[in-house]
Amino acid sequence: MAKKKVRARPSSDLLKLLATRPRAVALAALHVSESVLLELEASELLSAAEIRGLLKDASMTLRNAAEQADNRSCLVASEIVDSMRENFKRNKT
Repeated sequence: MAKKKVRARPSSDLLKLLATRPRAVALAALHVSESVLLELEASELLSAAEIRGLLKDASMTLRNAAEQADNRSCLVASEIVDSMRENFKRNKT
């Protein structure tokens, strides 16, 4: 039987940092996500076309959320994901 991994809770210092630096958190998440996608392609777990499809789906989900909740942040996030997709397409063709 496999042993379950126990995830440690973030420290209070980390939680305070996350709360006071939302732009930095978003930027870190963006770069980590992009790195994961590049690694998935490099290790041939996903093709470039599959990654572009994943980014397109994410963008559409954000765009739909923006329309339903009139949420400007979701719309901007959708535009960022679209930009990532375009850059990925440009660099892979």
